[in-house]
Amino acid sequence: MYEFVRMLFSQNNSDLAIGLFDVWHFLYLFIILGGSVFLALFFRNKSKTAKTRLIHIFAYLTIGFYVVDFFIMPLSDSYSGISVYKLPFNICTIMAVLVPFTEFNPKFAKIKKTVAVLGLTASTMWMVYPGTALGGQPPFCYLIFQTFMYHGLLYTWGFLNMAFGRIKLEWRTIWQEFVGILMILVWADFGNAIYGKEQNWFFIETSIFPFLSDSIMPLAVVFAVFGSAFLVHCIYYIVRAVINKSKKVQSAELRMQSCGKFPRFARKSNIP
Repeated sequence: MYEFVRMLFSQNNSDLAIGLFDVWHFLYLFIILGGSVFLALFFRNKSKTAKTRLIHIFAYLTIGFYVVDFFIMPLSDSYSGISVYKLPFNICTIMAVLVPFTEFNPKFAKIKKTVAVLGLTASTMWMVYPGTALGGQPPFCYLIFQTFMYHGLLYTWGFLNMAFGRIKLEWRTIWQEFVGILMILVWADFGNAIYGKEQNWFFIETSIFPFLSDSIMPLAVVFAVFGSAFLVHCIYYIVRAVINKSKKVQSAELRMQSCGKFPRFARKSNIP
């Protein structure tokens, strides 16, 4: 039984290897991005209760995948025991802690929009460039599957909250995302100071790009994440404008059809 479990979670259970923008990478993106759009369309005419239940499921799965990972890591040869780096000091891992609070506790409702936007933004950035999952591992080993699925669940939770109108993005409140990024920056810096700068949580201690110095990396991180959050707002407004225009066109067509079936003034009869 022990050997079977070790083999199941091993990173050497296949000769295949995932690479940046290869077929396996695109397969994960298709499953996650396409799946979230499918769920949004499938549930769009469902009841509010059904939509809420679906969002709750993804909130449970997000925190569930995060917590269970600490129990499975020691069984996988991808890790040497439990990885300290998985502690909630990165922008993605801290979301696992914040999602259940903002989803189930009304006291945290004021920051739900910020958590959803940053969760969707950070998970998208990782999925587009999954640097921590591009070490030549098989595409369906535990390390790859868990990291993609965790970020995918986090993304879908934020996406569905926006798609179902549970949160609304407004330009006048985008500063909240900026403040949220700064708070995560301070929290990550605290973690790096306590556990050692080699952890490099939120990439603020050591540059991950050869063309950027270590000292400029914190500013680059803030700029990149906030810029991505800005882009999310742009896409949100574009999609909402398209949907509203489509609704107006459909409404106008219905009015025209109604006028055609029930004319305002009946024709005068020539019969005496």
